Amino acid sequence: MQFIDFKKEHFTKDEDTHDFVIDISKDEIGFGEIRVQERKDDEIYDDADYEIEDNFDTVTIKMKKPADIRVNF
Repeated sequence: MQFIDFKKEHFTKDEDTHDFVIDISKDEIGFGEIRVQERKDDEIYDDADYEIEDNFDTVTIKMKKPADIRVNF
């Protein structure tokens, strides 16, 4: 399994829903299943609270607050 790490600065705020979102191209992560983990203290990652919106060529991750995350694919 591969992963990409994102910092909380990569998120943008959706003014309509007040969620924080990040768009990832499927060229980067492929078309399979993904899992999102939030970085905790001391480089430990735990399952994050998130929603995924799967579009034709991108995946949008929505969270209630921005966080440093790891996207496993």
